[in-house]
Amino acid sequence: MQNTYGNKNRKDKIYIPELETVPEGFHNTVTETLYAITGAASDQKYGRRRRPSGKKMILPLAAALCLVIGGCTFAAVNLYQQRMENMNREMLERFYAQAFAGDTFHYNRPLTKEEEARFEKLNRAYEEEGRFPEGEVQYLEDYRDYTGKGVGLYAERCTLFLPDKISDEELLQIIDFQHKVNYSIEKIGLEIVEGEKENGQKFMNTAPEAQAESVIAYEGSVDVTCVTEGEEYLYLAGTNSIERMEIGGSTSKPFYQRDFGENAIVYAMEEDGHQGLYVLLLFMGEDNYEGGKILHINKEGELLYEKDTGSRIFYALAVDEKGRLYAQTDRAVFIYDGEGKESSSIEIPYDFTARDSLCRGKDGKVYALCEDAPFHSIILQLGPETGEYGIAAANPLPDGPPHFHTIAKGKDADFILWNYEGLFTYSLGDDGAKKVMELYEAPLEWEDAMCMSLADGRVLFVKAFPERGAGESAAQSVRFCYVNPYNEK
Repeated sequence: MQNTYGNKNRKDKIYIPELETVPEGFHNTVTETLYAITGAASDQKYGRRRRPSGKKMILPLAAALCLVIGGCTFAAVNLYQQRMENMNREMLERFYAQAFAGDTFHYNRPLTKEEEARFEKLNRAYEEEGRFPEGEVQYLEDYRDYTGKGVGLYAERCTLFLPDKISDEELLQIIDFQHKVNYSIEKIGLEIVEGEKENGQKFMNTAPEAQAESVIAYEGSVDVTCVTEGEEYLYLAGTNSIERMEIGGSTSKPFYQRDFGENAIVYAMEEDGHQGLYVLLLFMGEDNYEGGKILHINKEGELLYEKDTGSRIFYALAVDEKGRLYAQTDRAVFIYDGEGKESSSIEIPYDFTARDSLCRGKDGKVYALCEDAPFHSIILQLGPETGEYGIAAANPLPDGPPHFHTIAKGKDADFILWNYEGLFTYSLGDDGAKKVMELYEAPLEWEDAMCMSLADGRVLFVKAFPERGAGESAAQSVRFCYVNPYNEK
C-alpha cells in the first residue's frame, strides 16, 4: 500500500502526531528495524489491495545514542544508555514481544496541539537532559479495563489509552515506553541473528488462539499470500497454486496450479459470478512491479484465457452484475467483457487519489473509493456504457489518515468500509458512515491483513503470522478472523 502521509518528524525523534495511526516515523521503524535485524521479508507483498512501497530508513540504536542534539551532554547520553542497559532480561523480552503485537502504535484519541508541543519538548528533555518518568505505562488485559486514569496499553492491539487531560509524567511514560521497545528490538534481534540465544525466537509467534466461529487457524498447505471471497468459497493463492476452501473451514483443496514465474505474485482475485475466477498476476522488478497478467479460470479450474496487461499495472479487480471485469490502475479503470476484450475505460482525475479499492454494490454496479483532497474520501459510481463516473457519496468516512481505506458490499447497509480507525457501515444517502467497531475491538490486529466482506454480511480478515525461524525459511501461522459488523456496540 502506498504511503501518502508525509513524515513530519526527524528520524532521530519519537513522534506521535494527532492521528491515531502513524504511517511514518518512529512507530513504523519499530517493526521495520525488527525485520531488518531478523532478515524477515518486511517488503513481502500480500495480495488483496496492497501496494508496493519503498523501504523505510532505519535508525540504528548505536546511531541514536551517538547523536548530540542541541545542548545534549555526554552525561545525558550516558544516563539514557544506562537506563536502557538497566532493563533486566524479563523487561527486554516483554518489550521485544510487544513489537510483534502490531505494526504501528495507536492512540484511542488524537493528541491536542498543546499536548503535541509538550510531547516534543519532553522528548528532547528525555534524550538531552535525562529526564525520565517516575512510573510507567499500565498494561491492560482488555481494553474495557481502562478506567480513564493514567496511560493504559492494550498490548494485543498496540493501543495506548489516554486520559482526557494528560500530564507531563504520563507523556514521559509514553516516551519511555517507545524508547525501550526500540532498544529491546536491537538487543534481542541481534542476538537471534548471531545465534547468541538459542530460544530467542520464542516470541516470533503472536497469532491469536483459534476460537470457535470467530478466529480459525488454517490447517492447509498453501503459503497464503492472497485471499478473496466468493459466494460459497474462499480462494487462497500461494506459490504456483490456488486452492478453494469452504467459508468457515480450515483446510483447502486444489483449484488451479501452474508455474506463475519466479518474480510473479497473485496480487488480487475476483469471482466471476459463475464460480469461476479472475486472477491478477504482477511481476516484480528491481524496485517495483513491471507488468502483469489477468487469468480467467472456470469453476472446474480450467484456464479460459490469459491476457498480458502490458504497461498497465492493475491493483484492484471487481465484477459487475453483467459479468464485466473492472481493473483499476492509479489513473483509470478498464472494463473487459467475458472474453477479455476491452470495452471501455474510465479516467480518474489527477486531483483524485485512488485507494485501490473497487467493489460491486448491492445494486450490481461497481464503485471505487478515492480521495478528492487529503484525508477526504469519496465514493465513485462507475459507468461502463458512458465511460464516466458519478459521485455516489462525498466524504462518507471521517477525515483522517488515508492508509488502508477499503470498500466492500454490505448486507444490511450498502457498503462496509474500514481503515485504521475502525470498521464502518454506510448506505447511499446517509450523512456519513457509522462506526460499528473500533480498531482495538477486533479479534486480531488487521494492519497488513487481507480483508473482504462475505455474502452473509460478515467481514473476514486473514493474516499470516511468523511462527519460527527468520528470513525466507520462516514458517507462518495463518488466522481467519470473522467479524459481524452489524452487532450493536
